Formats: sequence, C-alpha cells, structure tokens
Amino acid sequence: MAARGFSFAEKMSRCSVMATNTRQNLSDVPYLADDVTELERMVGEGRVLESRQDELRSQSQDNTKKMKALVSQAEKLRARLGAGLQSKYGFGNEVLLRFGLKLRRPPRRKPAEKPVPPPAATDTK
Repeated sequence: MAARGFSFAEKMSRCSVMATNTRQNLSDVPYLADDVTELERMVGEGRVLESRQDELRSQSQDNTKKMKALVSQAEKLRARLGAGLQSKYGFGNEVLLRFGLKLRRPPRRKPAEKPVPPPAATDTK
C-alpha cells in the first residue's frame, strides 16, 4: 500500500503507484492513456524538483557553516581591535563609544552597613 501521509514525497509516491499500476492495466481502460502519461510526466517533474530542493538544502547548510566560521573569525578580529583601542585610549575613555565598545567603569562599592543597635531593654515594674 502507498504511503498515507501528506508530505510531498508521500503524495508523489501515491501518484507513482497509481501511474505504474494503471499503465499495466491500460488494456482494460484505454481511454485513460493520456491521463496516465500526464501523471507519469508530473511524477518525473516532481522528482526533479525534489532532487533540486535537496541540493539547495545542502548548499544552504554549507553556506550556514561558512557564515558561522566567518562570524567567528570576524568576532576574534573585532576583539583584538577593541583591545588595541583600549590600550591606546584607556578602558574608561568615552572615545571608545564611537567604536562600539563599552566603557569599563570602576565597580561601585556598597557602603558599609551600619550596625543596628539592639533594642533598649525596658523595665516593666
């Protein structure tokens, strides 16, 4: 039995089964010869398109891999340039903002906590 799903491959499989089996029985239904020929042509065209899509998917995955490698190299170079600019101008100089770098501000220290005096004892006499 042919596939029951709704994907392109499953639909093409059902069409292929129909065309093949009808072609074998054309002597019983000769008036369907033109339709069988047309269905076989469409199945062939579908297989070509599916093959092309697989090739494009492969190219897309290869392209994505190359893009990730390029971004990684670019980020390393950007970090090196940022370090060079920080060594020239200092870590807190506002000139670095023009280059898209964040300034390093000295950390703020929390004020020392004031000790809480114990509650005064009250005599209840």
